[in-house]
Amino acid sequence: MGEIHALRNMDDDEVFAYAKRIAAPYNLVMQTKQLGRLPVVQYMVMEAFIDTAGKDQSDPLILTQLNSTKAIRDSIQINFGECGLAACLGSLQVKYVNPITKLCVIRVSREDHQKVWAAITMVRSIGKIPVSFNLRDVSGSIRACKKAALECEEAKFEYYKLAAGDRITPKFVETMESCFNKD
Repeated sequence: MGEIHALRNMDDDEVFAYAKRIAAPYNLVMQTKQLGRLPVVQYMVMEAFIDTAGKDQSDPLILTQLNSTKAIRDSIQINFGECGLAACLGSLQVKYVNPITKLCVIRVSREDHQKVWAAITMVRSIGKIPVSFNLRDVSGSIRACKKAALECEEAKFEYYKLAAGDRITPKFVETMESCFNKD
């Protein structure tokens, strides 16, 4: 705690030198100075629902970290403007996406998590495919968030196995199992 107090009394050049000395990202050290504490993040487990009504394919969208991040950033910019987007960019990160169960784990700062949550809720499409997101869990710990995501994925996988019956392929099972084993 003494180091954070000392950090609050430093000017910007001293903060830069301190960040370099401790080999920490400058923006993180500067944020710690401004907050007077270490920045805390929140992890959100979000579930994507893809609207396939009227489409030939049963699942036209492959959900990825890239297209999820772009949709979230675009929604933040539309709904909260350039300043809202700039405030969130430092901590916003899509940590994990399961393309089969459509679950995402998103990291964001505690200060911005409600803004990001609202923006994600307002996402209506990824590409030209209609999509909506539902919040499954919010946690300050990645471990607790992974546990909630894994429980949801296992339940969805069991549902898929029941719904597909004999049509489930070994490749699908292997893909799903590999998603369970990801860090």
